[in-house]
Amino acid sequence: MIKSDAEIHGHVSCMNANSLDSQNLSISMPGKQRSKPRLTRKEKKAQVSALVESAKEATNLLSSLPEWTAYKKHGLDLKVEYKNSSDLLPTEMNQIFDLLKTNMQHLYENSEWGWNEDAKLEELMDKDARYLIVIDSTGEIVGFSHFRFDVEVNYPLLYCYELQIDSKIQRKGLGKHLMNILFLLACKFKLVKILLTVFKDNTAGLNFYRDSLGFGRDESCPYDEEEKCYLILRKSIDKDEISRIKC
Repeated sequence: MIKSDAEIHGHVSCMNANSLDSQNLSISMPGKQRSKPRLTRKEKKAQVSALVESAKEATNLLSSLPEWTAYKKHGLDLKVEYKNSSDLLPTEMNQIFDLLKTNMQHLYENSEWGWNEDAKLEELMDKDARYLIVIDSTGEIVGFSHFRFDVEVNYPLLYCYELQIDSKIQRKGLGKHLMNILFLLACKFKLVKILLTVFKDNTAGLNFYRDSLGFGRDESCPYDEEEKCYLILRKSIDKDEISRIKC
């Protein structure tokens, strides 16, 4: 969460009278410095919007993270690329949609939301959609994360809309690799947390986010969650924790 500005007091410098000589010295004792003025609600909103806009306007988000653009573990040899939705080729968007459909259609159909291909495709193609795409040696997309930079309740955040990995290469650390990139990006742009929505029936996903990555229930999660098919989870961005992330 965004902390309010702390009050800053000046240190009062005192001198011992016995250390003064007989000259007529005039000593001015400074009073307390005024507290740093608090930002108004409007100023805070503008500050938060500026952070998010700065993230949205950034081009190659992986340029400062070159070591994260390859994944060569557990017998895999993959590339990770960043793209805006507008930069994706039609063939790439088709592969992204097909992977999402394969992994998630049954969960949507078993939920109160249902499966709506047109709505889901529109979401994937939104102008604010950003992507980390994972490409194998044949050029096929075998994993991706769809995320966006956003503001919620005046907090600048990164919202992870999708994290999808081909079933043939799941449980090999690739999902965590992509999430770690998102943590690093959120920290880089001074965002306060990462949010995501996960189906309650998605047991593997819940275990991954909660147990492996330390996500917890966000305050925006509906109070009547027992009647909902989903949970909203969050992880606050801790700079010290992020600094310990290794590729």
